Amino acid sequence: MTSFHPLLVGIHPRSEKLIKTFRAYSRKKISLDELNEVLEGESKEIIKLQLDLNYRYVIDGMLKWHDLLRPLAEKLEGIKIDGLSRWFDNNLFYKRPVIVGEVKRSDHILKEYIYVDDIPDGRFKLVLPDPFTFTSLSELRGRRFDDVLFEISRALNEEIKGIEMKIGLGQVQLSAPSLVWRKLDEDSLEMAKDAIDECVKGISAEKMIHLPFGDALNSFPQILDTKVNAIGFDMTSTKLRDLREYRIDKGVGLGFVDGRNSLIEDVEFVRRKVEAYLEANEPKVVYITPSCDLEYLPRNVADEKVKLLKRIVDELEGVSE
Repeated sequence: MTSFHPLLVGIHPRSEKLIKTFRAYSRKKISLDELNEVLEGESKEIIKLQLDLNYRYVIDGMLKWHDLLRPLAEKLEGIKIDGLSRWFDNNLFYKRPVIVGEVKRSDHILKEYIYVDDIPDGRFKLVLPDPFTFTSLSELRGRRFDDVLFEISRALNEEIKGIEMKIGLGQVQLSAPSLVWRKLDEDSLEMAKDAIDECVKGISAEKMIHLPFGDALNSFPQILDTKVNAIGFDMTSTKLRDLREYRIDKGVGLGFVDGRNSLIEDVEFVRRKVEAYLEANEPKVVYITPSCDLEYLPRNVADEKVKLLKRIVDELEGVSE
């Protein structure tokens, strides 16, 4: 029998208060301690919201992350940061990593970026870019793509293992928009698959790939063979009738709730979509997710979508009983 769980897939939006606090800190009007006090308070709110709704895996909101690549770009050896680039077709930008030497991890990357104090053991969810996305969005100066790709994979693997050993993990998610943004050639997809497998090798936590901002079939069939436990789909970009054609022997994340639209979806509408998928496939686990991070929405709308995911799960569980 299929079990259903609500699940978030990335960065949560900052409140207006936190945005103003960051601006005040950047202008040196407040101290780092004052900034951290507001950050901690909002992280606690986001964690409590998920725990109150009985989310299996819980993110801390990722409120310190200016973009998905930044902590890695700032902390890994062999990388500098230069200039802003648009984050796919969104009105957000990321600072472009520039690969200038061999990429190595010499210290904990994320210790300053994650907040886990209020998350029960075994329920913390870590979100990172997949190695192919990080490498594809970087500028390579005199380096071969495949060499950098696997250096990033090994560095991410070391970081995940370090976090798992120190604080524990429930789930680690690799966000992989570059695998679906456009159709890649078979060699690139095979290389991306191998890099993902290298990245998650030896990790005990549940492992998930998430595919936002594009048609998931752009990554098929290679993504289906990765050594992960679950694959999450952006169902605002992937056609349900196409996805139904594939037998997936992993957990499935169905992102029918639009992470880039303030409209609060109708529970019955999403339930029917999920049921239509289940008519063709019977995964053991279905995660009901947003299509992407919720950072593109106002904080109050994002919080409502967190609650919406749980209402959809409740409806599905009621129907399945």
